[in-house]
Amino acid sequence: MRTGVIHILTLVLMCFIFPKVHGQNFIGLNSAEITGLMKSVNPQFKLDKSTVNHSFKYLKYIDKITEQTVLFFMSDKDQCTYVRWMSDYSNLNDIIESLNRKYKMSDTNLWTYSDKGEEYSVTLVEDEWYFTVNFRKN
Repeated sequence: MRTGVIHILTLVLMCFIFPKVHGQNFIGLNSAEITGLMKSVNPQFKLDKSTVNHSFKYLKYIDKITEQTVLFFMSDKDQCTYVRWMSDYSNLNDIIESLNRKYKMSDTNLWTYSDKGEEYSVTLVEDEWYFTVNFRKN
């Protein structure tokens, strides 16, 4: 019974969480802007400073309820250049439906969109234990 309630809660949260983060284009924003937006549009995601990778500069946000992680990769000038959204497979169908609603499908697991005259691509990559959604400026 508890597992069923958790699954239903996850689906309900996905309707609110995923579209809000992906409705906002974070590419080009600085760390302070991303932190402010994440607090306001996605308060269930928490900034995670528990691990440090010296090869990349990034902000890491986690949502333990729906088992998702978002990485915002930053340039040396503190601007977001790339977003990687990692999720448990239990969220796959909901996320694909959201991507299909929000963006134009260009190929299998590839969507495109325009924002302020710039072109972006969204790629879904299925790994063994999780999948990722990658947002990049073309």
